[in-house]
Amino acid sequence: MSDEESSQGDDTGGMFTTDAILNDEVEATMSDAANAALLQARKRAKLSSKRSTKSGRSSSSSSRTRPVVKLMVTSVSRSYSEPWRRKPQRESSGTGFLISWGEDTQQPIRIITNAHVVRNATTVRARASFGPHVGWSFDDAAAAAVMMKSVTDPASNGNNNVTKMLTLSTGLPKLDENVTCVGFPQGGTQISVTRGVVSRIDVDSQYVLRIQIDAAINPGNSGGPVFDEQGQVVGIASSHLRGAGNIGYIIPSKIVSNFLQMCKDNNEVKVEDRFSGLGALVVQEESIEDSKHVPGIPNLAILGSQTLESKALRHNLGLDELDILGGVRIVGSLNNNNNDSFHTGDRLDGDDVLLSINGIPIGMDGTIQLSETRPDERINFRSLVTCQRVGEFYGYATFPLRPIFTYSYIACIPFTTGSKVTLDVLRKKERKELSVSLNMSRFLVPQYDDFDAIPLYVVVGGCVFTPLSLPLVSEKKSNKSTSFSRYYRDQRSGNEQMIVLSKVLNDEVNVGYHGWKNLVLKSVNGFEPKNIQELVDVIVRKMEGEMMNFRCTVVGEQDADYVICMSEQEVIHSENRVLQRHMIASWCSMEAISKELRDEVEKNEPSETKRRNAYHTMKDMRHVLERV
Repeated sequence: MSDEESSQGDDTGGMFTTDAILNDEVEATMSDAANAALLQARKRAKLSSKRSTKSGRSSSSSSRTRPVVKLMVTSVSRSYSEPWRRKPQRESSGTGFLISWGEDTQQPIRIITNAHVVRNATTVRARASFGPHVGWSFDDAAAAAVMMKSVTDPASNGNNNVTKMLTLSTGLPKLDENVTCVGFPQGGTQISVTRGVVSRIDVDSQYVLRIQIDAAINPGNSGGPVFDEQGQVVGIASSHLRGAGNIGYIIPSKIVSNFLQMCKDNNEVKVEDRFSGLGALVVQEESIEDSKHVPGIPNLAILGSQTLESKALRHNLGLDELDILGGVRIVGSLNNNNNDSFHTGDRLDGDDVLLSINGIPIGMDGTIQLSETRPDERINFRSLVTCQRVGEFYGYATFPLRPIFTYSYIACIPFTTGSKVTLDVLRKKERKELSVSLNMSRFLVPQYDDFDAIPLYVVVGGCVFTPLSLPLVSEKKSNKSTSFSRYYRDQRSGNEQMIVLSKVLNDEVNVGYHGWKNLVLKSVNGFEPKNIQELVDVIVRKMEGEMMNFRCTVVGEQDADYVICMSEQEVIHSENRVLQRHMIASWCSMEAISKELRDEVEKNEPSETKRRNAYHTMKDMRHVLERV
């Protein structure tokens, strides 16, 4: 043995000896009560270790890890500030797991994962966690709260019985219950297993149930299953809290089951509602050409609620007279006058006091019991609503609608309502029972960049007009609160959009307006377009006179008009110059052209090549439409 190795060994042994001596000295000075408490803590630790070891042995079995797959994703994000281009391609990875689609063993197997794993995906490859590195390849991946595709085991000779499929738990796990997170996080290429306990059951910022665990969830774990001690999936790994230790979040199986059931029920929302509602979901079926959008998360159509812990406020609302101890005050409802065409049943109004939902009382702090068997755990009352389903067919909207974010056209749409809930309400000091049909939100300002959402735009004289959306606002990366935030909760009754001047591409034709941006478009030569398609229609078919006048307003200054006035001939002559300078292929996005306008162009121009070229400039479109 060398002197160096001997020295290392002596140092190590001395260190352990010192620790042992210190422990003995500390224990010798402890009181009997402290010793008893220490022994009890050690017993609990040993018992927890045994449970964890026992659970660990079963969790590591291939029956749990075998259905877990690694997803390798190639994605290309869209630019909303410059909607004619896309961002550079990027590669990422996540986790998914196999489930059977229905009770029939001959039904196809599906892969389930998180939406953000496959968002904006161009290709998705799934690699099995067992055997050789053979995978399944998916093109044009569909993103949703879950992503689902049919798969076949490459080693099963075409049979679908790859292995025992994973089972979703029907209930919520208990606090301090052991859970196991399985996935493919960063730091290695093989499957990884982490363990922890359920730390908290709460709601997120949108009042949707979520479970907090202390098992490590790292980038790459997203979409992977989280097992309980019985081997059932209690949730899907979703995210972790940055800057905090061991705080991870999973989507409960209860929420996932609702989505799966809506997919099986063949419920679908049409194009106007695909990107404006909270959590509108998508499933790709191999039997249909396009992806199917199923309804998202329901709501009570309220602006918010106020707790009633103030004695004076409770007395003013009449709660003391009726000896009512709980309840929350409704601060307002969403667009009462604009949403009647989609509304059925009763509704909540501002200043109502909501006392219970389906007979479950609401506390004055806005919480309810988590369940009858768990009375000591409480959660926000809106979780009773967001865990319900949307999707019972109700009827047809009779007014014409046009697409907002994708190339799809309909003359009328079926609209749906979800589960009905019974509300106990105190209205003007009188108790009422309301039957409210839950429905998804229809926001005026789209909330999400969905997998096939295409940013719409129109470029006229270098002025870029586009519908206002949260992805557009967030892409500006400003730390200041935006003035558009007042419109985020507004609901729409039809196919309205808020058209804004996103920016001005500087050119001689628009001198005097350089630097203008974030203005709301009110009218074009006297016409008031409701959406981007009507704006295109006005520009190519209804413009009269020598000048093009775009009247805009600043948010909060509706009475102040800012006018962009340009010569129509100068706009036409400068069009190719502006487009070429900024490498813009077309003066407007193809999805911004209505079906009626497309049909008219096709009628007047039978040549497909010339018709396709005509869409590239405003001048050519006008020329085709002017033919007799």
